[in-house]
Amino acid sequence: MELEYKTIVQNILKNMPDRTKSVLSRRFSIGKKARGETLEAIGKSYKITRERVRQIEADGLKRAKKIAESPEIKADFKKAKTFFEEKIGSSGGVKNEELLLSEISTPETRNYVLFLLNLSDSLKRGKEDQSFYPFWAVDEKSAAFAKKVAESFVKKFKDGAGPESLDNLFASFEKEYADEIKKKSVSKDMLMSYLEISKEVFKTMDGQKIGLRSSPEVNPRTVREKIRLILKSENKPLHFKEITEYIFKLNKELEQRENRGYKLHPQTVHNELIRNEDFVLVGRGFYALKDWGYYPGRVKDVIYNVLQASNNPLSKEEIIEQVGKQRIVKASTVFLSLQNKKIFEKNNEGKYKIKEA
Repeated sequence: MELEYKTIVQNILKNMPDRTKSVLSRRFSIGKKARGETLEAIGKSYKITRERVRQIEADGLKRAKKIAESPEIKADFKKAKTFFEEKIGSSGGVKNEELLLSEISTPETRNYVLFLLNLSDSLKRGKEDQSFYPFWAVDEKSAAFAKKVAESFVKKFKDGAGPESLDNLFASFEKEYADEIKKKSVSKDMLMSYLEISKEVFKTMDGQKIGLRSSPEVNPRTVREKIRLILKSENKPLHFKEITEYIFKLNKELEQRENRGYKLHPQTVHNELIRNEDFVLVGRGFYALKDWGYYPGRVKDVIYNVLQASNNPLSKEEIIEQVGKQRIVKASTVFLSLQNKKIFEKNNEGKYKIKEA
């Protein structure tokens, strides 16, 4: 379709008045990879008001639609329009504009496709606002339903529901909208298309769950939030150097997703691990989440907790085994801490207990 997009648009524009052709070309950035120019920028170059530019654009689109239905262009335009309708229809009748363009065009043809979409009367464009990205729908009913669904899930997330897998969200969707979707062929992709038009809904960084954009699990902002996310994702203690490397990778993904830069100094990560009670030092440079049941403190403190939790004195081997669940240390390090006679004592059976005051 790539060459056809260009040819169709060029044939539509070629016989238009020069200024109309120029305004449309600049508004849609025809033949360029850049985004279209604003009404104000075009108005300044022509020394006319932005409202006059808007009128010229609206008139130009009306002319373009008539030309697209002319005998010499109609067949090719219909082919492109049918392709757009089928693509949007297969996504539940609604598709985020940027995601649609990324699927059906290349950077070179993106603006040609966007222009042709705007000439398709059978398709409805949802305008961008504070809550929604621009999107395309096969009809007004589909657009309204998609916005309704997206808003209902945003409300659930705001009411306290954490990020959920698409499977769980889809099960909830089928149950809640059973009457409205009983005649439709519904799918998880269809629900995802509805959620993707919302500016408040995002996937988690691993792509496994969906939740509010403001959720730390979805969109971590602070170093602390990023460390928690990484440790929870890996589900095991990590060395602070590994955590730092993971955050560098995470920042690169966030930069691509949000089109902004993130700076990080390795010492910042280590400082956060040291000072924040959420993280427990469990070995030389290794940290774990306190939520996992790790005791804070040194090896002797862990031994003390182990013995305190036991109703009976424990052997060296039993203590080493229990401490091994809390710390990444050698057996000799545990044994050395047991020699602290101010805290621990050994009974006649060679087992250890907390020294009585």
